[in-house]
Order: sequence, then C-alpha cells, then structure tokens
Amino acid sequence: MRMKICVPVMENSVSRVVRSLRLLERHDPDFIEIRFDSMKSPAGFSEIRSATERPLIATIRSKGQGGLFRGTEATSLEALTQAARDGFDYVDVELNTKDAHTKVHQLKQHGAKVIVSYHNTKLTPTDQALESILENEARAGADVCKIVSTARTYADNLRCLRFLEKHTKETKLVCFCMGKLGIPSRILSPILGCYFTFASLRSGRETASGQIPIDELRTLYKELGVA
Repeated sequence: MRMKICVPVMENSVSRVVRSLRLLERHDPDFIEIRFDSMKSPAGFSEIRSATERPLIATIRSKGQGGLFRGTEATSLEALTQAARDGFDYVDVELNTKDAHTKVHQLKQHGAKVIVSYHNTKLTPTDQALESILENEARAGADVCKIVSTARTYADNLRCLRFLEKHTKETKLVCFCMGKLGIPSRILSPILGCYFTFASLRSGRETASGQIPIDELRTLYKELGVA
C-alpha cells in the first residue's frame, strides 16, 4: 500500500505558489497543503486550484499554532470558505477556533472536507491529553483529525505512534512529532495507518522542523518495502 505524503507550499504570492505547484508535479505528492498564512492577504484560490489536479488543503496557520497569521478568526474563516467554494478538497480549522463545530459545519456546506488540527510547538502531550484532543476534534465534526506535537525525547515518538495505532482504524488521523527528535514518527506514522505524513519539496523548503524532502522519504519507503 502506498504511503501517502503531503507537501506544504508556503509562499508570499499566488504566482510563487503556482510555480511551486508546477515543480511539485514530478515528485508525485498525494496531497499539497497551501499555507496562506505567509501571504499578506489570502487570495488567488481559483488560480491555485486550476494549477494542479492534486488534492489541495487550504491552511491559514495562526501564530499560536506555529504559523504566521495574525489576523482575526473571521478573516481566516472567510478565506477558508472561499477556498472551499473554489474547489479546494480540504480546509484546515484549528481546534482552538471559537465555536469550531459551527464553523466546521459551515465550511462543509461549501463542498470541502475539514481537517481539525492541533499543534503543540513545545512538547508532546500525555496519553490522557491526546485522547481528550482527539475526542474534541471528532466532536467538532472533523473529517480528518490532526494532532502534531514536538518531540523532546525519542520516547515521544513512541507515544504518538502507539496513540496513532490505537485509533487509526476508526479515525482518519494525522499524528506525529515535529523537531529533529521527531523524525522517526514522521517516517513511521503512515506505516501504522496515519492518513498522510508531511515532507518538504526539497531541503531548505521545510515549513516545520524535521520535514524530510519528499524524494528522500519515497526512497526510504522503498527500502523498507512499503512504497
């Protein structure tokens, strides 16, 4: 079974995004995440959608969740709604969004599936906390639940992978650790049922610590016999 890989594209203009999408075609990603939080004003959704047939995820990551967006939730919701209307396959709603359930429902009305996400840039939560986060994401109406933490020890990888293996049969779940110490979970998570993992277009184009270039990750999976 093919291990699914998502490559994030984080540029400050629509033209740069389109250029990156063209470069990505030869690397055969399963999903592409467009990080609109790096743009001064999120826009160009239809132009970006027309540039590729790959499944697209619209994300506006807030500063508190490790991104660059400093605007209001209302502005973010308006942009995500337009992305859904213009044919993006998924939109990302942060779990800490006020009245997340209502906003998830509204976005689904425009045809997109919703990833409800949680990011912790400091540590990996306890087992009990992970269970609570997943429960809250499911309650919000997530089509895909995403829980990404930061590894402070190699053991944090095991915590996320055990949690993933426990829940992946009944939930579309993305779960792994960021940081250099979290690289093992990035690699192994799809083998244990993670809906997809993240990889960079190439070295130097990482949007989070620990991302591996997609070609290197594909090679690793071939060597492991799971490509």
